[in-house]
Amino acid sequence: MIIKLLFYALLLTCPSKLLSDSKIDKYNYSVQFSNLSIAKISATVNNKDNKILYSIVSSSDGSLTSFYKFSSIINGHSKRIRDKLFPSIYKTFSNYKGKTRKSNVEWDNSNNVLKFQNTPKLDLKKVNKIPRNSIFNVMDPFTALINTIDNLQLNNSCINKFRIFDGRRRYDLEMIELSKSFLKKDRPKTYEGNVIVCGLRFYPIGGHYLDSRWKPENDMFSDIKLYFGFLNKKVFPVRMEINRWFGSIITRIILT
Repeated sequence: MIIKLLFYALLLTCPSKLLSDSKIDKYNYSVQFSNLSIAKISATVNNKDNKILYSIVSSSDGSLTSFYKFSSIINGHSKRIRDKLFPSIYKTFSNYKGKTRKSNVEWDNSNNVLKFQNTPKLDLKKVNKIPRNSIFNVMDPFTALINTIDNLQLNNSCINKFRIFDGRRRYDLEMIELSKSFLKKDRPKTYEGNVIVCGLRFYPIGGHYLDSRWKPENDMFSDIKLYFGFLNKKVFPVRMEINRWFGSIITRIILT
């Protein structure tokens, strides 16, 4: 359960092309649980023509590495067509307890065809089957995030719904606005300033663990909060909070 929630935190705090006008941007994030550093993220985003190419590297950090070591690499790109972003390629590679997992998802936007491959294949004794008829008009989590930031930039709103597929999980994601507030700096080199706080809810459709203690029907939008900050008329994610029965996981952008 913790790994799944941490995965969401790592994935949903990626930067956007809106952060600066340069073609290549690099960002760092820190993930903490009960004031302990448990993971770190390094993200690179390359804006080239009408494409956004990205690479996100994450790994366990601090005391967690001694008993819960993991690493993950996400590579992919999205295409901008008529001012809207569409998924193109989404690849993941992860290592946990010496076991590796790979996923590759490719979209053909000209005819809405999607191809995907997992190594190893989903173990249906451990996870729910992903209905084939649910894998249409879907996008990867990164493309969904960028579309959310575009909406914030243009309409000052994070209200949205997405059909998400990352190769191993199929879920619907809904976002609402919780508040507009001022975020005070609580760690060195973190963001301080005005923010829009958005609440997230996940509706699992397939690929989630059968024995998970997670009960999504009991979730509230305030359980998972994503903070978007502002700098030089740009919008970018600066913080994420996941609150669960075992405590809170907080992801913060590290500014240099």
